[in-house]
Amino acid sequence: MSVGRQKLHLPAIAIYSLTLPLLVLLSTSRVAAVTPDNPGAADVRFTVNSSTGAKPISPYIYGSNFLGAGTPSAPYTLDRLGGNRWSAYNWETNASNAGKDYRYQNDNYLVNNQSNTLPGQAVLPSLQAAATNHRGLIVTVPMAGYASADALGTQIEANQFAPSSRFKIVEAKKSTIYPGSSLSTTPDKTDNYVFTDEFVNWVESKKQPGQQVFYDLDNEPGLWGDSLSAGFSSSNWQSNSHERTHPEIHPYAPTYQELRDKTIAHAGAIKDVNPNALVFGGVGYGWNDFISLQGAPDRDSVPIASHPGGNDPSGEMKFYDYLLQQTAAAEAQQGRKLMDVIDLHWYPEALSGTDPDTNPGTRISATPTIDNSPAVVAARVQAPRSLWDPTYTEVSWISKWSTWSGTAGHMGPIKLLPRLQRDINDFKPGTKMAITEYNYGGTNHISGGIAEADVLGIYGKQGVFAATFWDLYGASSSQYVTGAFKMYLNYNGAGGKFGDTSVDASTDSISKSAVYASTDTSDPSKMVLVAINRMSTAQSAALAVTSDNRFDYAEVYQLTSSSANPQHLANVPIDLVNAFIYSMPAYSVSTLVLRSAQPGDFNMDGQVNGADLAVWKANIGLASGALFRQGDADRDGDVDGADFLAWQTAARAAAAAGAQTAIPEPAAGVLFAVAALVGTRRARKRRLGVL
Repeated sequence: MSVGRQKLHLPAIAIYSLTLPLLVLLSTSRVAAVTPDNPGAADVRFTVNSSTGAKPISPYIYGSNFLGAGTPSAPYTLDRLGGNRWSAYNWETNASNAGKDYRYQNDNYLVNNQSNTLPGQAVLPSLQAAATNHRGLIVTVPMAGYASADALGTQIEANQFAPSSRFKIVEAKKSTIYPGSSLSTTPDKTDNYVFTDEFVNWVESKKQPGQQVFYDLDNEPGLWGDSLSAGFSSSNWQSNSHERTHPEIHPYAPTYQELRDKTIAHAGAIKDVNPNALVFGGVGYGWNDFISLQGAPDRDSVPIASHPGGNDPSGEMKFYDYLLQQTAAAEAQQGRKLMDVIDLHWYPEALSGTDPDTNPGTRISATPTIDNSPAVVAARVQAPRSLWDPTYTEVSWISKWSTWSGTAGHMGPIKLLPRLQRDINDFKPGTKMAITEYNYGGTNHISGGIAEADVLGIYGKQGVFAATFWDLYGASSSQYVTGAFKMYLNYNGAGGKFGDTSVDASTDSISKSAVYASTDTSDPSKMVLVAINRMSTAQSAALAVTSDNRFDYAEVYQLTSSSANPQHLANVPIDLVNAFIYSMPAYSVSTLVLRSAQPGDFNMDGQVNGADLAVWKANIGLASGALFRQGDADRDGDVDGADFLAWQTAARAAAAAGAQTAIPEPAAGVLFAVAALVGTRRARKRRLGVL
């Protein structure tokens, strides 16, 4: 007999009584705000609510510097061409100068030491690779004042520092020097100038339609240069630790007003070429850049920006306040946006000791050697909290002498991103935040993976627009950071990723753990969580999830000290209503994918078939305490004929969709049992006066 003609011969009223609960179940499968059960006691408790705190997660927070045309270790979403070399980059010839980082010499390093390359060749491979791999690209636009004029590869002595024939003048707009001239993709290499608008015009002409390219206004301006110390010599470049990065192109300390004027001029030049381009400004190297432009000469003479509610006694990022306020005024005057994003670099100063002066210990991001001693590991896994947490105070000179609490010398919380967001709200509303260089150290250790996973979750939750990791130790020593990116971007090896919308998630013990939650507009039926155990011992986590969905199981992927790649473990059934206990391994990151099983998919393998019927048959007659995974399709606590019909309806729907070709039927004895159960129910209802 064909499958389609098989019938379950039950009285019509019995069939109605069995199918009605199924219809109700199917029609109410998406009940708004399912309230979770109490998951029970555990070491930590995670509370998640998809109906509160929802905000888009920028796709550009999962980036890295210098991805180029190679095969990336993870599916990063953003690349950046930045760093010290790009401050002196000459796009016309591709010559550059790394300053103090390497001999103050002009060379062709950015094009693999090739000579006579085409304009923009240092940018083109990354631009093309970004388009091919569907990721954004940040291009650094030099504005310190001078760019390399040659690529001789010889050390430049102080008497040849700019201005000299070894460098060309960088101007924002070509029309300033050549009024009425047009921008060219084949620029004049023989004159004495390099133009920002002409460079950007070249980039815009080479990118693919719709390709997202952003522009960074130079790199770490607080370290451009300063007056040279007595006895300075380029030959001592490796020992010039007290010198700033680029005295060869900027032999004096930058000022607030200089950065204001150059930001406005070069941002305006970029917007003249593409009014819709996003411009990143600030690009400070660290805390002293944010608060004073590394002690700029005019820091005490320019007007100090005042918050409407009054300035805090400590921790004010005065240079960034000034830059935001001044560019906002210029935008109002010009009637257009100039600086879209405020950018900063963050290499944590957190230490493993107890006091930055008397017992400092070791910096968690120290170079060139990675320190994974227990004290450093303990500091590292807590350090990301300085990005946001008002209850956390790291051990660092910043917390003691800049964001102090009460009086200077009493360490206070840094809470970097809320502090910056307040500045934006008060001085230039609508400006986005970016962190285009950062590294928490320990990249070859699970502690580095934990820090990176925590940071990525924070970026999404705090509304950061763009972020790009900077590799301090080399790819072969950064495997755990790569693993952390995969926990968000490719946890299952098949493109599984964290959602595009952040929702409320919290822990009752932030010192032990962290949790981040997401939903996705492309698949609202699931929720993806990232759970972090900061402790050296295993911790149980009690999860209570408020959601529009009733979840049945959690897919589990773990990053632990035993492997730098995500490992898929057995699913965790969710028998209570959106509540369960999960065991987090010591020092670990877990990606948990919460899913609802299909109606009738009792073994929760993604298919409705005979294996699920076998589950129902094994538990038919279970009168109370039954679970969905035992065959209780309608979740009324028992396993009966209504649950069989739910399975059969789902199986036939799957067959109609081409998922399978045959629908197993229960044996005659089981059918008799179904009929008997229906009859018993009808008799009970008659006695109760229901029928």
